[in-house]
Amino acid sequence: MEDTEIISMLFARRESALDEIIGRYGRMLKNFAGRILPTAQDAEECVNDALLDIWNTVPPKRPVSVASYAAMLTRRRAVDRIRRLTAKKRGGGVYLVALDELEDCIPGGAAFDEDADALREAINNFLAGLPAEDRLLFMGRYFALESIEDLAENSGVTKNTINIRLSRMRKKLKDQLEEGGIFI
Repeated sequence: MEDTEIISMLFARRESALDEIIGRYGRMLKNFAGRILPTAQDAEECVNDALLDIWNTVPPKRPVSVASYAAMLTRRRAVDRIRRLTAKKRGGGVYLVALDELEDCIPGGAAFDEDADALREAINNFLAGLPAEDRLLFMGRYFALESIEDLAENSGVTKNTINIRLSRMRKKLKDQLEEGGIFI
C-alpha cells in the first residue's frame, strides 16, 4: 500500500490506516523513540501518542511521506517525554549529550522562540550546503540521535574522526548563524 492510499484512508477516517502505519513503520518508529528514551515501554507509548497525533492532524495536513511525518511526530513526543523524565534529575542519555553538543552553536530559550523560523531556515540552508556524507552524519547525530559509536561503525571510521567532523560542522553552523545575525 502506498503512502497516498494511507493518507486517503486517514482522510476517510478509517482506523485501519493506523494499522497500516504500524505494520509498515512501527518497528522503525519504536527504534527511533528507543534511541531517545530509556525504556521500551516509554518508546511504545511515544509511538502510540504519535499515532494519535497523526489521527488528529490528518486531515487537515496532507504529508507527502507518512514515514517522515510519523518519525517527526514520534521524535517530538520522545523529546518531550525525555525532557519530562529528566526535569528533576539531570542525567546522561544520548538526547541530553547531543543537546549539550549543540548548545554553543544554536540559541535556546527566548532567543530560539523569537527566531524559530529564521533558525529553521538557516539550519536547512546549512544542511543543504553540506556534502551528502556530512549531512547524513549531522542528521544521524542530531535528529536521529545515533551514538558516536554507531556513526563510526556505520561510516567505517574511528569515533575520534566522527567527533572531529561533528565539531567542525557545529563550528561552521555557529559561524553561519552569527553571520546571519541569528545567534550572537
